[in-house]
Amino acid sequence: MESYGLMLKKAREAKKVDIEQAARETSISQQYIVALEEEDEKVFPGEPYLYGFLKNYAEYLGVNSETACVLYKNKKIQEEI
Repeated sequence: MESYGLMLKKAREAKKVDIEQAARETSISQQYIVALEEEDEKVFPGEPYLYGFLKNYAEYLGVNSETACVLYKNKKIQEEI
């Protein structure tokens, strides 16, 4: 199964949107967009921030935000095993 970061990056590239433009149009800082695409969760001040940005960014890209959140949750579960 595809990771949430790769799914977001592919969607952004398919729309031919660069990170600067995505940041401007979503009001999500470039740092957080890069962190979402690279699945670098430690960048966020807390999990609620990550969830909020993940949902907003996925919706902006036309990606199912529920799917993105499930992929994130599954990754967290795998890391705990």
